[in-house]
Amino acid sequence: MKLWVLLEKVQHAVIKMPEAEEEMEIRAITCDSRKAEENSLFVCIQGNQADGHDYIEEAGRRGASCILVEKLVSGGRMLKFPEYAAVILVKDTREALARISSIWFGNPASHLKVIGVTGTKGKSTVAVMIREMLESLGEKCGLIGTIENHLGNEVVTSPNTTPDAFTIQSYFAKMVEAGCHYVVMEVSSQGIKQHRIDGIWFEIAVFTNFGEDHIGPGEHASLGEYRYYKSLLFEQCSIGIGNLDDAQCGYMFQRKTCRKYGFCCQEKEWCGCEKKELDGWKKRHVMMADRLQFLKENGELKTIFYVDEKRYELTLPGRFNVYNALAALQSVRCLGFDPEKAGKILAKLRVRGRMERVAAGEGISCYIDYAHNAMSLQEVLSTLRLYRPERILLVFGCGGDRAGSRRTKMGRVAGKFVDLTIITSDNPRWEDPERIIGEIVDGIRETNGRYRVIQERAEAIRLAAELTQPGDVLLIAGKGHENYQEIRGVRYPMDDRQLVREAVRAATQKEQKKEQAECTQTLL
Repeated sequence: MKLWVLLEKVQHAVIKMPEAEEEMEIRAITCDSRKAEENSLFVCIQGNQADGHDYIEEAGRRGASCILVEKLVSGGRMLKFPEYAAVILVKDTREALARISSIWFGNPASHLKVIGVTGTKGKSTVAVMIREMLESLGEKCGLIGTIENHLGNEVVTSPNTTPDAFTIQSYFAKMVEAGCHYVVMEVSSQGIKQHRIDGIWFEIAVFTNFGEDHIGPGEHASLGEYRYYKSLLFEQCSIGIGNLDDAQCGYMFQRKTCRKYGFCCQEKEWCGCEKKELDGWKKRHVMMADRLQFLKENGELKTIFYVDEKRYELTLPGRFNVYNALAALQSVRCLGFDPEKAGKILAKLRVRGRMERVAAGEGISCYIDYAHNAMSLQEVLSTLRLYRPERILLVFGCGGDRAGSRRTKMGRVAGKFVDLTIITSDNPRWEDPERIIGEIVDGIRETNGRYRVIQERAEAIRLAAELTQPGDVLLIAGKGHENYQEIRGVRYPMDDRQLVREAVRAATQKEQKKEQAECTQTLL
């Protein structure tokens, strides 16, 4: 593709052009200097760990014919450019990459109805729900999210919630080729901040909820910044759908021109938008759930709710999953489909790593969940209390390279809501796992909560399986869908589901041996 075509919608300045701009042919685009090749465009991205501007010479040696930069000086020195490469200066290389990527792949988003989901928690569940509802109605729908990406005929793993702009556009192109008419994607605040979704117009944007998270080095400087970037999604959508029961819903939609729809889950008459400092909502545009029921059948926790006298059944437990279901139902309704018909899928829908039930013995409720901050952990634990278990046992740790305050707060929550907590290792990344565990312990010691520390995760889960009895609920939190443990830059295979199965098997064998020994002793 000609360079001038790629730059058509990008404000830029030509610093160096060895040949006529209109003649330069670009055959590949990359942000990784190791993947640069003959006649490629190398885009210099400044990240938290590395700066692409430091790798310009390597990209040139590999054949990059054009370098896209956002600065000419780095570390107090003028950048050196390959002799035969063009150099283009832009204000923000991430923003430029988003626009260039769209052109490179033929603007695939224009052939799709894009549904974006943002919020502190619930994004993955809502996105999966919307996709499954549309698929159940015979509509082919792609998915970009934390758990995995469905590209129509292909499923690929997800390195992060919202991929880089080039990857997003490549996924869109594959979806169009596979015959998808819809795509639902999780939109993180970092994805918005880093311009990964620039140039994408969303048919629908959904706000699930807002809480304290993602504050710290490499994330957001403050809660205000985190909230601000979330709100920007609703400036690039036709329809905005918001959780009217969340205190920050008004802020998200403030001065936004999109058509506004909402959902709520109050067990009282809807009080109206005015009290929530919301404008632009009409009562007929609000979907409200009532008559919530929390049932336990054979160790499985279920939820029943009603909307407009129509009954919906969820295999996922808790009030927060009712909110997730409402967000999905309102989305498909806004797309012109019958929510009652679409909602039938909820009775059998399961989401990997999101309150996912794992068989752990008769009468035992064992769930794996991605809860990795105080807000989500408290929500899950308070939900489990609604089902009146004999006890709640919790296994969890905290990720490394994140704010220490997150760990203390999670420890505090565990101590307040759990009968026994087993603190273990999560993804320590580049941090000392003992230090992380120590900060969790600091929080739990502020309460009267009982706890044990077992750093090795498999051993922690094994002990929890031994201690869990019929009528109990065992929650294994933090890693959810992840099938690895990250230690010092290396991801080692580890799946909580497999660890539970192995632990249950070991506990069963131990109990059988004990019974055999007792039987033998009786005979003797």
